[in-house]
Amino acid sequence: MALVYEITCGAPTDADVVERRLSVTVNNTLVTVDVHSGDTVKFGEKTFDQGDHVLLSLVDVDDVGNVSEPSIVEFVASDTLPPAPPSIISPILIREE
Repeated sequence: MALVYEITCGAPTDADVVERRLSVTVNNTLVTVDVHSGDTVKFGEKTFDQGDHVLLSLVDVDDVGNVSEPSIVEFVASDTLPPAPPSIISPILIREE
């Protein structure tokens, strides 16, 4: 089963950030390094398989090339969404006895 996650984060703290680099590692294999503009807060959707071990790492790069310490999150892709509730229960009076 494929699970789709939207990746977001807050705006950079420093005004001189010109680039943001999001690294995606799945099951200990670097899958991609996406380069985004310095004001990016939505990094798009990423799809993982049920049970994948995911590591996301984001660094900010300033206008002279200094790279920040990474912000890192690790998780196991897991279906945690319950099904939608059933439609409204409708009791119907059918007779009086």
